[in-house]
Amino acid sequence: LKSSDHTFRILIEKMQEGAITLNKDGIILYCNPCFAELTKTSLDKIIGRRFDQFIKGYTLERLDVITSDGTLKDHKMEDVLLQSDGMQVPVMLSLTNLDLEDGTALSIICTDLTDQKAAQQTEADIDSQRKIIAQKDEFIGIASHELKTPLTSLKAYLQLMSHYKGAELPALIKSLMSKAELSVNRLQILINDLLDVSKIQAGKLDFSRNEVDVNELVSLCTENASHMFPDYRITCSCEQGFKVMGNAERLEQVLMNLINNAVKYSPINKEVNILVNSENDQVRISVVDKGIGMTADQQDKIFDRFYRVDDKNHMVGGLGMGLYISKEIVKDHDGTLGVESREGEGSTFYVLLPQIG
Repeated sequence: LKSSDHTFRILIEKMQEGAITLNKDGIILYCNPCFAELTKTSLDKIIGRRFDQFIKGYTLERLDVITSDGTLKDHKMEDVLLQSDGMQVPVMLSLTNLDLEDGTALSIICTDLTDQKAAQQTEADIDSQRKIIAQKDEFIGIASHELKTPLTSLKAYLQLMSHYKGAELPALIKSLMSKAELSVNRLQILINDLLDVSKIQAGKLDFSRNEVDVNELVSLCTENASHMFPDYRITCSCEQGFKVMGNAERLEQVLMNLINNAVKYSPINKEVNILVNSENDQVRISVVDKGIGMTADQQDKIFDRFYRVDDKNHMVGGLGMGLYISKEIVKDHDGTLGVESREGEGSTFYVLLPQIG
């Protein structure tokens, strides 16, 4: 029996939860080292003190109610433990009545809930962030649709004006209308990007797939980019005969995004080269620039939604959606969009797509 008592005492002394025994007046008769550690108080300064000095929500009246029930076997409640330095620790108290020869006592096991509460708070924070993101995505979708209607009308009016007695319009008016059309086109691209982001987040970026001639696609994009960016040399070098299964319009969108990105971060008159070659069973389309390049950290984030590389030398426009959208489009084509870059030495963005034929 003595050996059993000794073993039990060692167990209580070594356990990772606080353990105390109270008399019916709430005086602490015993506590283990873990309880002393939880309260940051030495054992000799705990024994003989009232329990309500250590527990924020505890009172003698509350204790009387519990100890008056002689059948109490397992009563649990959450409370706050007061440490000697003024800090507070959330705890779970497990209480059990003890019928001793010298009177009724109360055994209390004190479990630290700090980690559990922190995990619950983290989960609540994550849930809150999810709701905020969902609301933002919903707003983006609604705002984009609402903006698209008046923009379409504005574009139609500008086109109508440009064809109405065009020869009689003063040169200044023609110039202003041309600039207005460019601004409307830029705005339309931004709105379309917002709509694409909304579709991606909702899992609704669907499109048809057909056989696409990669060389024709690259030639078309090179020609269009040369007109859009006359201050840059847009060139292409293509091996012949590559075809992929996909959506030509969406792949054109990807390639134009990559060219646009290369131009944004390159000095005027620099060359942007588009290369097409075979890599294993895939077609590799590379857009190579001689721009500012990127750090390794920037490369890790470059395909994130709304991320933009800061260029201290000049302002860079856009909302940081093009590369994010492009990566999702390429992913839906069972392909890969990646980047190779060194700071100050330019960047190479490449698309890998399964080759057919």
